[in-house]
Amino acid sequence: MFKYDAFAKAIENFEDFKSSDEKVNNYLELKFKDLTKRKDELNNFKENKREYFIGAEKFQNVQKISGIFFDEVENKPDRNSPNICLKNLPPYSFIILASFTLKQPYFSKDDDEFYIISNPVLKEKAFKVPMIRGSSWKGALAAAFKDLLNEETNPDKRAKMVDSYLRIFGAGSESIKAIEDYLKEKSSNIENFKEKLLEFIFFELGLVVDKNLLDEIKKQDSYEKLKKILEEQISKKCARNSKDLPIEFQTHKGRTVFYPTYFDRLSLEVINPHDRRKRAGTQPIYYEVVPEGTKGILQIIYIPFDGILKEDKVLKSEAEQDLENLLSAVDKLSEKGIGAKTKLGWGTFDFCEGEEQYYFTNKDLDISEKLKSKGWRKCQG
Repeated sequence: MFKYDAFAKAIENFEDFKSSDEKVNNYLELKFKDLTKRKDELNNFKENKREYFIGAEKFQNVQKISGIFFDEVENKPDRNSPNICLKNLPPYSFIILASFTLKQPYFSKDDDEFYIISNPVLKEKAFKVPMIRGSSWKGALAAAFKDLLNEETNPDKRAKMVDSYLRIFGAGSESIKAIEDYLKEKSSNIENFKEKLLEFIFFELGLVVDKNLLDEIKKQDSYEKLKKILEEQISKKCARNSKDLPIEFQTHKGRTVFYPTYFDRLSLEVINPHDRRKRAGTQPIYYEVVPEGTKGILQIIYIPFDGILKEDKVLKSEAEQDLENLLSAVDKLSEKGIGAKTKLGWGTFDFCEGEEQYYFTNKDLDISEKLKSKGWRKCQG
């Protein structure tokens, strides 16, 4: 709902809010000036649902500061800079760069409570440009990857996908730390190990576990039997010796860096909840959103920093698997949507026609024909 009445009085009676602290006064004055400026814009949104465009200079500056490969002249992703960047990265690094268009509005609530409506869209702190955080891309793509895991029926392919998931996104939760400690003989609490093992399967990997497997894990009373289940369900590479414990099952950061996405316009959407008895709207709820049709840039950089000592063919195989799985997760996410209200279809997107989505690599990496048919193209420096 609109907070206009309360804020309008605050703006008109600024003297009543003054404090003895000069810093507080400066902060409040800036906020009131911003609200005064936004008042007319948001009232126009309410009346006409018109779009508000972010200044071009502000939009370009925030993209530069964030390291987005963006061509200011052509107003689209820059195809030259990624290859220059890759020359300084380890072998088999790659960059995913694509321009997409929102099919439905995007909304993720900002934490700015001092705003003229109750549901402002997430914005960058300094420039106030609407955005998708890099961490949001990571979380949403991880969830999409888990969906792909559950759709895979081949056990061998599924095990490889689990390894790929852990390489891409890393592992640092309490559950994987407990597994790591137990395998390194730092812990002897088998009940805690069983609990954390289930948490890892459920919440980290998002795997579907049937009742038979659940009962089997609960009734086991020895490490060896649980180790066998771990090998079968998660990976065939797991070993008792800590020296042989694969990096995928140790606490580690992922190989992938997810960049934020910025948008150059805002709009307003209204959701009008209905009373089931009266069959009428109760009170409109206003959401500040990034409107459908707005373009954004998805940028992901993959750096196999932990593969320097691996054989070339092994590292290439890992990078190709990770590239394939990551692109598949991106396509899956485009259908699911990112942000809030995805059940309403919000946050879904399409890749821009005529602006093919690219992956850049400093080594020869290939993808499946299925992904090529969806528009993904290689740009090798």
